[in-house]
Amino acid sequence: MQLGNYSAAEVVYRKAQSIDPDANKACNLCLCLIRQKQYTEARLVIESIVQGKFPGSHDHKLRNRVEELLHELGTCETSLLLSAPSGLSLGDAFVEGLDQLMSRLNLYKSRRLPVFEEISSFRNQLAC
Repeated sequence: MQLGNYSAAEVVYRKAQSIDPDANKACNLCLCLIRQKQYTEARLVIESIVQGKFPGSHDHKLRNRVEELLHELGTCETSLLLSAPSGLSLGDAFVEGLDQLMSRLNLYKSRRLPVFEEISSFRNQLAC
């Protein structure tokens, strides 16, 4: 996360949460999501912390950090609303949401060039 690769950090924190969930990792995940402008998902994570769903959610230092994250999230959401064109319709917002979803799905696709994907099937045939 210190290198600014928030998408990779998000994957790491999600995996860590699946192995050993705690509130500190959830805060780090929330920060990654905020930096990637995934505000809705960040809000869901932070609400889970506030509701005490993770071990360590009631720690005093963590509560301060949660307040800071909530403030940052609110500021980011407000600036997003203010910078959005006033003519943004529900359909435009839907299309924008789909674009964000598709860009997230593309992260998990193979990083190989399509030409090499095609060649690998021929290579398997030649090996037989």
